[in-house]
Formats: sequence, structure tokens, C-alpha cells
Amino acid sequence: MELSLHNENFYFFLLLHFPFASNDDLEMMLDEYMFENFETPSCEWFDELTGLLDENKEEIEPWNGLTYVHKLNTHVTLYVEFHPLETVYFFNDTFLGNSGGNFQLSLFSWDEFQAIIRHEAQHDASLLFLLLLPLVIGTKSKRFEIEAKIQEELQKSVLQLSDEHISSLTAFLTHHLIFDDDDKNQLIYHKDIGLVTKRNHSQRNEHHDKIDLIAINEIITLATQKGV
Repeated sequence: MELSLHNENFYFFLLLHFPFASNDDLEMMLDEYMFENFETPSCEWFDELTGLLDENKEEIEPWNGLTYVHKLNTHVTLYVEFHPLETVYFFNDTFLGNSGGNFQLSLFSWDEFQAIIRHEAQHDASLLFLLLLPLVIGTKSKRFEIEAKIQEELQKSVLQLSDEHISSLTAFLTHHLIFDDDDKNQLIYHKDIGLVTKRNHSQRNEHHDKIDLIAINEIITLATQKGV
């Protein structure tokens, strides 16, 4: 299977990873919008990507889904595992977060996210943009920049989106990144730890163990550096 944005099914699948993406005007969540407006990949396609569930709707052991692997620089490699009930993200062997029922996603600042993908070739940068966007914490001060970048990437979509679709999807995705509660849009620096957040669904949540927070901050810093 081609894990590429040229694959319409894969592009559709990646747009299902934004649990905060709602649209008040449409009164819909993003996943509802996708299933209503676009052709859904077959069950066989999902099974090939993510592996199978057993008769109890539990993941078959050993897991037999696919993993996207991308070397960001000398010391950091991104691994994205596609499981039947969740997608799991790692930098090397450091857990970054996951989608699914008990999701952990809010992680990178917009500036960190941009730094991670800045040094990639155009195609890789676009794929990493959509892969990692669910893990971004946005701020209202960056809203215009965020919306413009999302629109730019959506305009390249293999789904050949209409202007109406691009506008709606931009609103959905921006809402996932930027919360109404400004306090939840901040990454706050703590001495001897680094950046933390008040968002609950985050490996950088301020109440996590100090050692774990230091480790996640260190690997994110490494990932943002070019040619390390």
C-alpha cells in the first residue's frame, strides 16, 4: 500500500484524526463531514492499512498493520503506527500520542510543528503536515497564519476539493488546533522541565511526571533541528 498523499483513501483516512474538529455552522464533527461528502474507503482497504480485529472487536495479536517511517534528522525518526482502533505516534521509541477513544494529541506548538517540517522536500513536508497536524496546539494570535497554511495544503489535495470544501475543512481543522479557552492554547515554560500545557489530552500536560516531561521536551527539541 502506498502511504502517500497521492492515495485518495489515505488522504481521507488522515482527515479522521481530529477529534476536536467541529463546525458550529454545520453542526457537525469532521468525521461526519468526511463520511457525508466523500467516498469512503472499503473495509478491505482499512484492514490492509490497520490490521484486523477479532470477533470481539479487539486487535488481533500480533498486530499486522502498517507503519509510516520517516527520518527527520540524524537522531530522530518518526514512526506512525496505524492500528484498527487508533493511530500511534513516536519519535524514536518516545511515545508522542495517539488517536482513538482515549486519545492523546495536543503536543507541539505551531512554531515547533513548522520547524519539524520546514527542512523537508515539498512532498514529504505536505505528508508530514497532515500526519502531525492533529498533535498541534494553536493560538488565536497565529490563527490567520494557521488558516492560510491549512488552505494552502488542502488546495493540493488529491481529493480535488471545491472552494466550499476547502473553506469548511479549514474551519474544522483550525477549530481542532485553537480552543475557545485561551488558557488551553498556551505552552508554558517551567524551569528545569521545559514547555507544558494545561490541555488534558497531552503528553506535555503539566501534571505528568517531571522525568517524562523532560524526555518529551528533549526529543521534540531534537526533532526541530536541521541536520542534527
